[in-house]
Amino acid sequence: MQVRMTVIKWIWTGLIGLGITPFAMAGNGDNEPIQQLSLEQAREYALEHSAAMRTAQADLDIARRQIWETTAIGLPQIDGTLGYQYYLDIPTSLIPAEFFGGEPGEFEEIQFGTEHNLTATATVSQLIFDGQYIVGLRASRIFRELSAQNLKRSELEITNTITETYFLALVAGENLDIIRQNLRNMERTLYETEKMLEEGFTDPINVDQLKLTVSNMRNNISRLERQHKLTLNLLKFQIGMKVETRLELTDSLEELFDDLLLEASMAAEFEPQEHIDYRIMLSQETMSEMVLRREQTAYLPRLSASFTRQEMAMRDAFNFFDSDRSWFPSTYFGLNLNIPIFSSGMRRSQVQQARLELEKSRIAREQTRQSLILQMQEATTDFETSLEQYQNEKENMQLARRILDRTSIMHKEGMASSLELTQANDQLLNTQANYLGAMFDLLNAKNNLKKALGR
Repeated sequence: MQVRMTVIKWIWTGLIGLGITPFAMAGNGDNEPIQQLSLEQAREYALEHSAAMRTAQADLDIARRQIWETTAIGLPQIDGTLGYQYYLDIPTSLIPAEFFGGEPGEFEEIQFGTEHNLTATATVSQLIFDGQYIVGLRASRIFRELSAQNLKRSELEITNTITETYFLALVAGENLDIIRQNLRNMERTLYETEKMLEEGFTDPINVDQLKLTVSNMRNNISRLERQHKLTLNLLKFQIGMKVETRLELTDSLEELFDDLLLEASMAAEFEPQEHIDYRIMLSQETMSEMVLRREQTAYLPRLSASFTRQEMAMRDAFNFFDSDRSWFPSTYFGLNLNIPIFSSGMRRSQVQQARLELEKSRIAREQTRQSLILQMQEATTDFETSLEQYQNEKENMQLARRILDRTSIMHKEGMASSLELTQANDQLLNTQANYLGAMFDLLNAKNNLKKALGR
């Protein structure tokens, strides 16, 4: 018996969405050492190796480097240029001939310059004041904080996903063990019934009915074994482990479930302002404020200074490396003041747009706060509902087990048919599957409750 069709559908949907099939994940890992992981170890492994976490960490590293990129704009900048010109034809200028004693109205052709010219220039520039730079520097630090918060949210999301898949794998394995045990019980009952048939104490139809039941259970076990392997492969993919790795889960379903029942409800501790999603929206609102301030500072002047040293060499031959030839220097210091005067309303429009974007960020922050409250209420309700369902399914399983035990005794005494025994066994398998499904739902509800808390 499968735990639940919805659970299996969830596995298939997740794998297909990732472009993976059981055939694509099949690997020959029989010679690989077995990797043993507890739930906590699986979480830690995922935080270090999963693709989502590596991407989020790269985003944080990029943000850190962007801070220095922005900071460097306001630090001294040194540039050097080297220019060489070779004139195939030296430019010719016309000079009035009367300057040289010639007739008025006539011109003399004179060539100024040399064939080879080399210019070396070094410039040091420094930004003295720029309102947009100051605001941008603050915004870059907020962006780094936002990237760190996104990294934290990725940690919470991947931890939640790994926990859910780990629970699912344990439930699938537990369900498989239960059906294997039931199969052994039915095989023993079949053997005893066959002996009774040989002695003439039962009808052949009882033996055939039990054989059919045993055959169906064996087919079911084969199917569940493939589903269990599929779930483990999904877990390996999510934590960033090679799918051909042989994986063994060391935590038991009972231990995790007992730990869950020992935990008190954390609903009273919920503070929306402390949730990671709210803090991200708060940082985004602050970023919108920085954008507004940046647009407002566009009205302010921009002041910068520069110092330039230039050396020029002019030669009739390419002999720039001769130390006895002269180089002609040029040195100057400059200040540049850029004053915005009139932009035809462009700057005003940009400020208005930034102000509207800030208002949108404030609305989104408040919506996020309300959404987090609703999510917490929903998670709390789901947990309470799952707890009630678990308790009901636990009682149903105990009833089904007592019914099967009683039917088995009656079957041995000839008071119940093999069909009745099969029906009682199927009923137990169904209630056991429902019980494990309810256990998974409760574990998952607790996991979602922690996620709703932003933890």
